[in-house]
Amino acid sequence: MQTILDSFKSKDYLFESKVYQYLLSKNGQKILIACSGGADSVFALLLLTAHQKDMNLELSVAHFNHEWRGEDSIEDARYVEGLAKKLSLPYYCATAGPNQLKKTETNAREARIKFLRKTANDVGAEVIAFGHQMDDILETQIQRLGRGSNIEGLIAPKPVHLFEDYPTHIRPVFNYKSDTIKDILNEHEVDWCEDSSNHDERILRNKLRKSIIPELSERMQRDVSEGAWRSRKLLEEDADYLDELSKERLPACYRLEEKLDRLLLRSENRSLTRRAFFYWLHRMNRNFVASTAFQEQLLSAIYGDRFREKFSLGSEFIVMNKRQIWIEKD
Repeated sequence: MQTILDSFKSKDYLFESKVYQYLLSKNGQKILIACSGGADSVFALLLLTAHQKDMNLELSVAHFNHEWRGEDSIEDARYVEGLAKKLSLPYYCATAGPNQLKKTETNAREARIKFLRKTANDVGAEVIAFGHQMDDILETQIQRLGRGSNIEGLIAPKPVHLFEDYPTHIRPVFNYKSDTIKDILNEHEVDWCEDSSNHDERILRNKLRKSIIPELSERMQRDVSEGAWRSRKLLEEDADYLDELSKERLPACYRLEEKLDRLLLRSENRSLTRRAFFYWLHRMNRNFVASTAFQEQLLSAIYGDRFREKFSLGSEFIVMNKRQIWIEKD
């Protein structure tokens, strides 16, 4: 295994640029690596381990067994545990168990993230590393465009995603395509686990990956996944600028003041008001998640002509009069 790690360094496989700069700026991080056993997460694990010493990283490995595929799921967990052992890295695992919610991709992701964040907290990891790669970007963008996503939805997932209450998420192999990753692993004779459910095109993401996106690339005669990767980077630059501008123009939202100046919010561009107001709302009421439709309803009310509005947040209400906006208990 050391020969493979040495080869990874000598081949100079590069981290995604923002991830690289983030790791350099921190001068040593404790990182929990999420590894499913698939090619992408195995590659991310090997790349981080190859640079563990020169970047002063303290690594551990985590695997969540969703128990969807019987013995195959068990074998995936065994494979990841064995790989962690070969790399001399601590290994943590959990299973969904008998009380798991309905088997959907959304529920699976939420359970997995909950496990990873708890494990990171337990072991003192400041960062969780994921194996997402370039092809994941367009697949995610298409699904979110279909739901009418805003710019934040279209730039997610980010290579480096900072959270106030959770470990930072990094995606060190975001700059590689899936086929490239598999070619590299094959070159080094590294096996990985192939999830049979990835071939089920009844699952939307699989349909996009295996049929729709390849056909789109063929018809456009260009690599649309690479184009989506570039677009995501450009959109993130725009989003970062809008964030800074909204903090400058609407600081009360970011100071989490109890009452906001509605006239000031109305005087600003809707894009800035949207960013600042929903930052304020989501931190003033952390248990409430506003749907896209409800967000637009609230934004329209801020700019609307009615000067007494009240919207339910469950146990609380958003109240607006002519001059102010605040939250009231039920």
